[in-house]
Amino acid sequence: MDIMKAKQYALFFVAAFALTGCSGQAGTEPSDTAADEDNAPKVQAGSSDGRSDLYLDGPKRSGALEIDATNVAYLYHRMSGEPASIDRMMTEPLKLRFDDEFARRRFLEENFDEFANLVDEAVSAKVYTVTLSGGLEGYDFDREGFPIDGLYDRTMVTFSADASGSEGLDFALALEGTDELDILPMLVEDAEKQSNSLSNSAVDLEVAFTPVEAGWEKVRDDQRRTVVGKAYSVKVLSPDGSVIGTIGLDTEPPTRPLRVFAENPFEKSMLINPWTAENAPEAVLDRYAWIIDERWKMPGYQEGDNIEEALTNNVSAAGGCVARYGYSECQRLSQRRNDFVTRCTRSVPDNRKQECYSIRRLPYTDQEANAL
Repeated sequence: MDIMKAKQYALFFVAAFALTGCSGQAGTEPSDTAADEDNAPKVQAGSSDGRSDLYLDGPKRSGALEIDATNVAYLYHRMSGEPASIDRMMTEPLKLRFDDEFARRRFLEENFDEFANLVDEAVSAKVYTVTLSGGLEGYDFDREGFPIDGLYDRTMVTFSADASGSEGLDFALALEGTDELDILPMLVEDAEKQSNSLSNSAVDLEVAFTPVEAGWEKVRDDQRRTVVGKAYSVKVLSPDGSVIGTIGLDTEPPTRPLRVFAENPFEKSMLINPWTAENAPEAVLDRYAWIIDERWKMPGYQEGDNIEEALTNNVSAAGGCVARYGYSECQRLSQRRNDFVTRCTRSVPDNRKQECYSIRRLPYTDQEANAL
């Protein structure tokens, strides 16, 4: 396709994907588990778990962002540090196809800075919101308010990874504290008028929250790449968009910079395919250290949230590889990966040889498929 036309489309549509919300179309379910800072990044002090020194304070926060299936991926990758499929995330949401490799590389080069800005905006909003579908239950005279159907002690919102172009598990937003925001207070006389004006109990719930951490988590029977957020207010909207009422804080939301991974997975250098690098085995070990070193574990992780289960579930050698690449191609990739592991053990320093065997557990990606 014409590269200038692609660029014009990209700058418009990528911005539209990242900066506008999806108005409650994501899946929602209960979970089974329970003052401004300087703009300069600050590395957080180390802790007994040896993890805190992997993170730093993100940029100064301002503006608002409604979470959707695209920008939740930006937020997740930047907070967790999981390697990102940058080239796919720049092109797949736009359904871009190129006449040749020169055009593809030129597009990535010319549009990378704009894409990086969108990622920065995803981790620097002052107000984060997500819109869910819910309902008003019958008026509770003891609590003097309408109980909200659709909010739980930990409300889970799921997003497909396909929309963002990110390779791997689907995403989830875990909203903690929503059980404390599950009743819309209203005086009896106002409630009677409200009840008479509602043709049905369906409402939209605009939940405001602060992102806290990100990593892999088991949600029911599936693994999800999860952003955990602390909810602090809920705006209840009628189907026509008018505000019925607000639950929660009337004050300014928290403004402390978000905790982001110290090594930015969206650095331009990450566009290089590690599987074809000059020293490919060490490049792959370095790129996927996040998985190999189990940095995907969040502080509250449970033994059931294990990497083998996640990869076998829908990403790696079992159904995921076959479903994505087909049986024959998956067999080829598996054999080529075994050859690559052997190459790794013969070429890396002795203190890294054991890491080579972890390559067998990595998710298959287009970068690997195109290289091997």
